[in-house]
Amino acid sequence: MVLSMTGCSSAGSITTFTAAVEEMPTNFDPQIATAPRDLLVISNIFDGLFETVNGETRNNLAESCTISSDGKTYTITLKQDSIFHCRGNKKDEFNGTGVTAHDFVFAINRVLDPKTHSPYIDDFSNILAVTAENNYTLVIKLKKPDYNFCEKLASTAAFPCNEEFFWRAGGAYGLSLDNILSNGPFMLNYLDTEGGNATILRMDENEKGIARIRLKKLDSASQATGYTNEEISGYFAYSARDTAYSDTASIEFDSGNISLVFNMDNTAFANENVRKALGWYAFAFRNSGANLQAVDPCTRIFPGTVTLAGKYITDLIAVTEPAYMGNDPKSMIQQGLAELDMSKLPAATILMPDDSMYTLIYENINQLWQKNLGQFFTIEYLPTSQLKQRVAQGDFDMAFLPLTPDNSTPYGLLDMFTGYYSWLDDTINSAKGKADQNNAIADITAAQDIILQSAMAVPMGSEQTVFYYRNYFADIYADPFTGVINLKHATVK
Repeated sequence: MVLSMTGCSSAGSITTFTAAVEEMPTNFDPQIATAPRDLLVISNIFDGLFETVNGETRNNLAESCTISSDGKTYTITLKQDSIFHCRGNKKDEFNGTGVTAHDFVFAINRVLDPKTHSPYIDDFSNILAVTAENNYTLVIKLKKPDYNFCEKLASTAAFPCNEEFFWRAGGAYGLSLDNILSNGPFMLNYLDTEGGNATILRMDENEKGIARIRLKKLDSASQATGYTNEEISGYFAYSARDTAYSDTASIEFDSGNISLVFNMDNTAFANENVRKALGWYAFAFRNSGANLQAVDPCTRIFPGTVTLAGKYITDLIAVTEPAYMGNDPKSMIQQGLAELDMSKLPAATILMPDDSMYTLIYENINQLWQKNLGQFFTIEYLPTSQLKQRVAQGDFDMAFLPLTPDNSTPYGLLDMFTGYYSWLDDTINSAKGKADQNNAIADITAAQDIILQSAMAVPMGSEQTVFYYRNYFADIYADPFTGVINLKHATVK
């Protein structure tokens, strides 16, 4: 997903953001929705107990949170000024209804109910019970301590859901304007899916800042041009930087490590020796022929902005160089071909980002494979956003991919590699179940070592995502992993 923002002038001040989305949002049920376009809306029209901003989790509707000495009971006192709002035929009955602890109990129990089919059920499976002591006191009991639990409560899955409204929606909760009951500073007021337009209004007209968010369906390829022409006032740039813009501010994220990745459902690339032979020329640009003084080599799979319990994961884990880097790549490819009973690898295509600063190095690696290993691959160039989509769909053989998780935790990246090795799955699941950070770090490190040592992914270099925006806006919080822009705190200078 690629977003952009445009401002509309009114009496000398800019009060509107226009966010461009490739596809219009369709699901506004916080306990179900996962698509970035849906999360963009949900994140701005709902408020939860906590919120994560710039990697830091802080109180939102939680006035206070007390954790028992054994780490298994969370007692959360709610603020008493949050209210629901909606439009449509239930407006008169539900507008202004106060948000209580019961709404969080119902929301979390929906996630835990297998009938809901919530994609977030695993994140909350450690919950033993969730109850409301009174309207503004929420008690959550865990099966075992979870040092990362408040971060989970900051996710959209833990946003409040009014039980009466939910049942009155008759199975259509969150699927249309009339069946959305939200409690954030904005409300979705207009949605034209076919026409590609939507309007999100700020509820308190006296509140300073952005008064309206507009959504418009717009192809991602048009974002940079639109920004240059001042048709929009902000957009995400992947794998590239451009400082020629005027009246521009930017937020830079170390959000992706360029890695050589393989489709392991492909018989040839499921072979470990084949992957290692190809990876030998790519790891940290070590044998790629690149001038290592002019590039930014990387030996880890986690981008720098991935966090664990408020700390950058790159400050918490060590990296061990893959043992295969000490081997002969020609011997490894011959061993792999023998195991496959092949004389050479079958025809394959490698995807390359056409907007990367390292494109020439990727091309050189492909030439080294031809010259030294006798393996020829077709190149297909794609914008980074499209390349990521192809890989996510499994529509690829190999790719030079900005390895970017779908959330800011290390598990968001590790989950990309589940389903191939049972021992890797066991290690990842073990890391998720650890009650303290040190034990989790040990398992996360072990999982990374498996991925690196078996060349499931070959980290090469670091690349940044940059969010450019007009400098008359401030306090915009962007998430490079989901592409979501949090505009609830945005102001106009």
